[in-house]
Amino acid sequence: MLLCVPSLEDGTLGAPVSPHFGRAPNYTLLDTEAESVEVIDNDGQHHGGRRSPPKIIAETGADVLLCGNLGQKAVERFDAMDIEVYCGTEGTVAEALEQFEAGDLEVATPDGSHCNGHEGHDHSQGRHHEHHAE
Repeated sequence: MLLCVPSLEDGTLGAPVSPHFGRAPNYTLLDTEAESVEVIDNDGQHHGGRRSPPKIIAETGADVLLCGNLGQKAVERFDAMDIEVYCGTEGTVAEALEQFEAGDLEVATPDGSHCNGHEGHDHSQGRHHEHHAE
């Protein structure tokens, strides 16, 4: 299985998970079968590129996205690309993997049940908005 985590700094296992999926400088790819790690640059629209972050991730062949928070439109795009999304990651990339393997993350679905339980975020509008980590 190929997991993708938006990451900060150098994107290695010890790097922090990025609180902003689309603005993350890197996407860390974790191949659970080969036990390998690859870091790709986010050259998407927020960084002056032309591709959308969901398209960048889809092009990697990722099966799953692990992130802190994600807007409804992004969840819908990933669903259309058959990429499962799990919200609620905290800490480092390695910790995000541990949280996923332990079943501690929330599945985001296109029906609107996504990233629930995060204080200060109103998801009832169904529109894309930014999330800020404290």
